[in-house]
Amino acid sequence: MINNGVNSYILKSKITILRWMWMKLLIIIFISPMLIIAQNIPTSLDTNDVITDSFTKFHSSKSEVKNPWLATTEVIGLNILVWANSKYIAKEDWADISLSTVKKNLQNGFTWDGDSFIMNQFFHPFHGANYYNSARANGLNFWESIPYAFGGSLMWELFMETEPPSYNDFVNTSISGITLGEISNRISNSIIDESTFGMERILREVTSTIINPMNGFNRLIRGEMWKTGEKRQKTNIHFTFAAGTHSIFINKNIDNNEHYLTLRGNLDYGNQFEVNKHKNPFDFFTVQVEANLRNGDDIWAIIASGVITDSKIKLFDYSNNIIGVYKEIDIYFNDVYKFSSTSISSQLVNTTKLSSNLKMQNYFGLSLIIMGATNSAYANEVNKDYNLGPGISGKIGINLKFDENASLYLNYKGNWIHTLSGAESDEFIGLLNSGFSYNLFSQSHIGIEYLIYERFGDYKHFPNTKDSNSALRFYIKQVI
Repeated sequence: MINNGVNSYILKSKITILRWMWMKLLIIIFISPMLIIAQNIPTSLDTNDVITDSFTKFHSSKSEVKNPWLATTEVIGLNILVWANSKYIAKEDWADISLSTVKKNLQNGFTWDGDSFIMNQFFHPFHGANYYNSARANGLNFWESIPYAFGGSLMWELFMETEPPSYNDFVNTSISGITLGEISNRISNSIIDESTFGMERILREVTSTIINPMNGFNRLIRGEMWKTGEKRQKTNIHFTFAAGTHSIFINKNIDNNEHYLTLRGNLDYGNQFEVNKHKNPFDFFTVQVEANLRNGDDIWAIIASGVITDSKIKLFDYSNNIIGVYKEIDIYFNDVYKFSSTSISSQLVNTTKLSSNLKMQNYFGLSLIIMGATNSAYANEVNKDYNLGPGISGKIGINLKFDENASLYLNYKGNWIHTLSGAESDEFIGLLNSGFSYNLFSQSHIGIEYLIYERFGDYKHFPNTKDSNSALRFYIKQVI
């Protein structure tokens, strides 16, 4: 039995790690733009034919020499380091491994674990990103790095803990880790500029390492952190920052409301419509981080999508159309539901010029949810705090742009998850947001959004559930 002092240490450690992860996200969205923009020639967004700004070739400052054995060593070392901390410092019972626990895990096989939502859906993907980036930092490409995410996760599940190997841990660590890993790899390398020196160089190296620790570690051991090199070529990454108020109406009751400060950052890497330049996966991707803050009762959202493969297709005259396959992650924390999914999505994206001063952008997508999770009122009846399972999702959106001065938009995404672990059920989760924004000057906008969060639980052994909140948001947005 772990004493109260150790329990307190473990709790504080987890809180510290959580704060570190949130800080990492905020650095990606709010600090890295300043460093990237500082080395770029200023450009303005041209949205006549594209959804995001122009594509840039990914430039790696690390060695082009592939070193798969060093990458393997780093994955093994990372697992040993995390295990040693858990066993000898945190005194976790599950870290008391032996040959007998390994044999038991191999004999019994995989099951579903009961770890918390935040642990499984948030921490595990970030850990998987480090496995993946151990390979990327040693010169391996996207496809060559994938086995390191799976291998690192499999090693941990089978050998590094006494608990049975977990299906959901393996999927979230490896598959979601690949997505977050490739995104953090590209952003961190966009920050590095070996032609700089002094405090600017230190700030760039430190920020890049926070975003992608494995790249920073390998740059350190290779002596690249202080090496003088050529100026980094321009990186076409565009950022959007928004701030405002977010008011939630519980059960859509205007008299039952809660008010938040809302902060949102969007990062667009590349040009979605320049498919001829998409030579590798994630040559185009988007990341959105949203925080709605209110006396500790915060609402967070993390949404990421990266192209795997895409192509232009001919549908209508005066239109630009692409069809593609994307890897996506959605993570939401709010009053109605906690929800996460890692999925593969097929999408059709279209932009059409309707008149000289009116353009329409729209999209339609269907996704296979490899692993989804949502909180449940009954999951604790089966010793869980959320339901887990695969599913499908669909999304549709339309955006009408008037002379590039104003836009009217509507987006909806619906998700279905079939529970394999938790309270046996089918969960339906939907999010609709509609809004209007107006360009005040340059790239500054004001806007208003109306949102509806809905979920319905169809349970086999418990009464069905239905929840719904609405929200009204006013914001100021700056495009960089």
